[in-house]
Amino acid sequence: MKKISTVIYYYSATGNSLYVARELQKAVNDVEIRSIVEAMQEDKPQVNAECVGFVFPMHYFGLPLQVEEFLQKLTILESPYIFAIATCGVPYWGRPFVDAEKILKEKNRQIHAAWYVRLVSNYIPLRDIAADWRINIRAWLAERKLKKIAGTIEKREHHATWQLLRKFCAGYHDKWKAEQRKIDENFQCDREKCTSCGLCERICPRGNILRPQGQPVWQHSCVECLGCLHICPVKAIEYGEITKGRKRYRHKKIEVTELIRRTGKEA
Repeated sequence: MKKISTVIYYYSATGNSLYVARELQKAVNDVEIRSIVEAMQEDKPQVNAECVGFVFPMHYFGLPLQVEEFLQKLTILESPYIFAIATCGVPYWGRPFVDAEKILKEKNRQIHAAWYVRLVSNYIPLRDIAADWRINIRAWLAERKLKKIAGTIEKREHHATWQLLRKFCAGYHDKWKAEQRKIDENFQCDREKCTSCGLCERICPRGNILRPQGQPVWQHSCVECLGCLHICPVKAIEYGEITKGRKRYRHKKIEVTELIRRTGKEA
């Protein structure tokens, strides 16, 4: 396997983490970005690079389920410089890097640098999407921070970050994982609004949505990325009653087609 200078793996439902990966690709020399969802389809994914990065959202104060599974599955050849970035609405609360480091240590690897990049939380079951002015400010601040991050990566420097309330967050995250099969019970589809476009099925990173009669049916293997909720063009999907009337979100620099799983279901 030919060694690449830098490989960045990203996991993104509504565009934040893909945006971060793209910005770093522009700012850092010789970068290849790879979708974690695509890489998971390989029997034995492996990477051979001088620098390996992981960019992902924070789910329930920790790693998204598929990111955790991917880190366990991935073979990292040799001993590259490794960095991780968690995109989030509220930084510093959580333990995503602790959990990632634990998995990597089992492979005799370690995280050399880690950052939170604050953008917009898409978790509208908790609260509505931030106002446009707030989104714009966070985007500006994120752009400035990413330039500094790129410089640190280029120099292969170490960088640590806070991870507050780790014990509390671990319990909260573990409880969420234990209830995975119940997660999608709250999703509902308004059959009057639904146009059977199939976008929800194609965008689901888990393949958890089927449409036997045109409308989505969730298969109880949801990772709660909320991609289907936000990307539905007619807002036919809700998460219980709480999301009704709330805004939907997708990073303005990322197209829907870029978020769809590349498993032959793009059409």
